[in-house]
This record gives sequence, C-alpha cells and structure tokens, in this order.
Amino acid sequence: MLVPALVAGLVASALGTSPASSELDPTLPSLTLDQLLAIAHVDAPPDGIGLEIHADFPTENPLTIGGLEFTALTAVINPDHSVDMQSAVPARGTDSGDAVGECTDPTFAPTGRSWRAEDMPVEWRFDVRSTPPAKSKFFTRRSIRLAHTVWPHAVTRCKDSTTTSFDYLYKGETRRRVKYDQTNIVEFGPLGSGALAINYTWFSGTRIMETDLRLNRGDYRWTNRREGSGYQVRNVTAHELGHQVGLDDLGDPHSALTMFGRISRGELKKTTLGSGDLRGAQRLSP
Repeated sequence: MLVPALVAGLVASALGTSPASSELDPTLPSLTLDQLLAIAHVDAPPDGIGLEIHADFPTENPLTIGGLEFTALTAVINPDHSVDMQSAVPARGTDSGDAVGECTDPTFAPTGRSWRAEDMPVEWRFDVRSTPPAKSKFFTRRSIRLAHTVWPHAVTRCKDSTTTSFDYLYKGETRRRVKYDQTNIVEFGPLGSGALAINYTWFSGTRIMETDLRLNRGDYRWTNRREGSGYQVRNVTAHELGHQVGLDDLGDPHSALTMFGRISRGELKKTTLGSGDLRGAQRLSP
C-alpha cells in the first residue's frame, strides 16, 4: 500500500509539479525558531503575519544538521511563531548522469503562497551602500536589475512561448534593512551558518505581502563577470527571485533548472529558465 505522502508525490509529478519534500531527503532537518532567526538574521514576524524563509548554502559550505548536510532549506514561521520545515536539499546528490534536460524537465514545486494581480508590479529597492567593498556598485546594481527581468520576461534557451504576468519595478536606492515594513528590498548583509543568500517572504494566508532578499556580504566572493571563481550575482539573485515568484527548491535529478537547490562558484545556468521553471511561473502568474 502506498502511504499518503508518496501518493501525493506521484500525483504531483504526473502534473508536472513536485512537492520538494518528496524529491529531497525524506527526513527533514529540525530547527527551532531561535536557530532559524539566527541563520536568517531577522526578527520574528509580527502578529498575524507568517514568514517563509528560503536559505541557500554554497556547495562548498553546506549547512550541517544532525550529521546531515544540506545546500538549501525552506522553513515557515507561522503567525503563532511555530516552525514548519517545508523542504531541504541534500548536499550530496545522485549521479549527474541521471539529470533531466533543461528544456525537457517539466518539474516545479509551488510553496502554496502567491501574488495577486493587484500586487503587480512588485516595487523593489536596492541598498547600493551594502555592496561589498571590492565590487563595483554600478555593475552590481546592473546584475541585480537584470536578474529581475528573468522571470517576468521568461528568459530561456528553450523553444518555449510561455509568458507570465509577473512584473517588477525598480524604485531606486534605499537604506532599509530586511524586516516586515511594506518595502521590498535587496541588500548585502550578514547571514548565519554560512548561508549564501536568503529570500524572505512575508505572507497572510496564502497571499504574499512582502519579499526581501539578502546576499551574504562578508563570507563569500561575489562577481559580476561571466567568468570567474566567485558567486555570480545575477545567477544567485535569479534563483532567489524564483522563491519570490512562489517556487520552492528542487533536488536531483533537476540540476538543469533554475530552481535546483545547489549553487556553485562560477555558475551561470540559473540566469535562464528551464521548462519546469517556466511552467511554474505561468501556473503562479497572478
């Protein structure tokens, strides 16, 4: 007999979607509220508001919990401040020979929260002052702005005519930090446990109310170039913005997709969307 969770996973796969926990490690890690807030460097959400945290860790420095290593995790802080672990991507994957092609893999994993039509365009600001000292403020801002075109414009190498109704509007610089304040921001700043980047989605019910994005300022080398040994700003940002769209991380064998939950130095493949990414964005379009 199939257990209910397995049945749900099989049904979702047949529909081209996939709950992250069915494809990732079956034993989700456990984190307390305080541990989660320490990783995210953020305050607990206010009364009546939930917070969905998507934390991505580099393949070179995965998060270790209970002897297991993970490169991505999604956790939800409910309005009552209880914590639900939603998904986690094991650091050690399957044989790369089992990977599905970028343009033939239909898989996506919705988080259960989404935008409404009246929320478009999503206005956002960038804390330019937070740019790491060795990086050009101009080119870093340019990389982040280009990343914001990937999902609305359905940027892809595949022969796909998918369109979405997502839209972003850059509103300039800010000095605000990550918190629930009705302002969507992108910044570089401190993150705990070696996280590379974290996307914060504040929600009420199933409606997204605000999203912020923080890239780790001090622990890793960033680059705006197409070649190099650092973490490419546009690549990482495009993946994190997929979480803002309402999509969760994917595990093996979906390494060709933007929402694959492992990020490596010098990687650029997340700057274009695969079939599953496109289908997910279209399904979630407000």
